[in-house]
Amino acid sequence: MRASAVALALLVVAAPATARLWKPTPDQLTADYVTITHNKGTEGRVILSWMASTVVSSPALKQILDKYVVISIVHSRQAAGGSVSWDRVQGVQLSGGDGQALKEIASDAIPPTLVGLMAASDANVKQNTQGKGLIYWSVWDAGPVAACQRGKLVVTYDGEAYSFDTPLPGCAKP
Repeated sequence: MRASAVALALLVVAAPATARLWKPTPDQLTADYVTITHNKGTEGRVILSWMASTVVSSPALKQILDKYVVISIVHSRQAAGGSVSWDRVQGVQLSGGDGQALKEIASDAIPPTLVGLMAASDANVKQNTQGKGLIYWSVWDAGPVAACQRGKLVVTYDGEAYSFDTPLPGCAKP
């Protein structure tokens, strides 16, 4: 049972995302939008996610995510034999739509709630990949970036500028 769960997790990480949502709810549209999958051919696959306030139900967590931009990046590669390896993610930069760089929060200043969420996610990935999976997490002062206000978040990593237009799907209409 455990081996099949690990195999399924590896398949999800390694398989191309080709399905689309059928009759998606606003919450599903938002969750889909805040995740970018970039199939880079021989350079592997990058999965970047923005943990935005619009994708959580906890009022306390929403309040934290309105103050901070929290992102995760996974960069994996699948060998011809099917084995998967994970790259250490480095050199990530965030900016708003105006080009202004966001300020990264020092690890000792990250709110405990976010530290716990990131640690739980890391533990889950490690457990499902036999200790090999790597997730890069970072927390940034949101500055001018707000999930439900007009603007943009740009995440620069590995020679690419991944962008999210805001307001995100699921935000209340003005």
